[in-house]
Amino acid sequence: MTDKKYIMSGKSKINLEEIITKEELNEEMSHYVGPYRYYQRLIAIKFIIEGNTISDASKLLNLSYQTVHRWAKTCEKEGLEGLKPSFGGGRPSKLSYEELIELDKIIENTPDLSMKDVQLLIKEKFNVDYSLKQIGVITKKLGYNYSKAYPIFKKAPKDAEEQLKKT
Repeated sequence: MTDKKYIMSGKSKINLEEIITKEELNEEMSHYVGPYRYYQRLIAIKFIIEGNTISDASKLLNLSYQTVHRWAKTCEKEGLEGLKPSFGGGRPSKLSYEELIELDKIIENTPDLSMKDVQLLIKEKFNVDYSLKQIGVITKKLGYNYSKAYPIFKKAPKDAEEQLKKT
């Protein structure tokens, strides 16, 4: 790598090739299961390392130029560790990172789980109580889309949908 490649952004030069190789980045991306924000940052850096501009990366990810530029500067200074979100404060999770990965695998391999089912699963498997609202937050964080539970009107006729179709 005698020919250095700099990403130009105004007056600053960002050199990512000395910090991380494409192979290292691909390896990190292939094994990563966790918060989406870190993966999004990896995508941006990969796009830049492949020869695209910061502006192109920001358009691809529908983010501001400043955000992607800040990620590139952070990666240049701190490597991939600098891209990992740092959650300053807040209540620590009742489930560890490893337990979230295990939960993700269980949900992925078990079809048709409701939020109540996930709530019971967490209670039985990890002995942790969560509200249904928090179960929704956790499943969304893991990349699943669970719709909000809604009540069923008990006095409705069993063929209500058929009756509605006829009108």
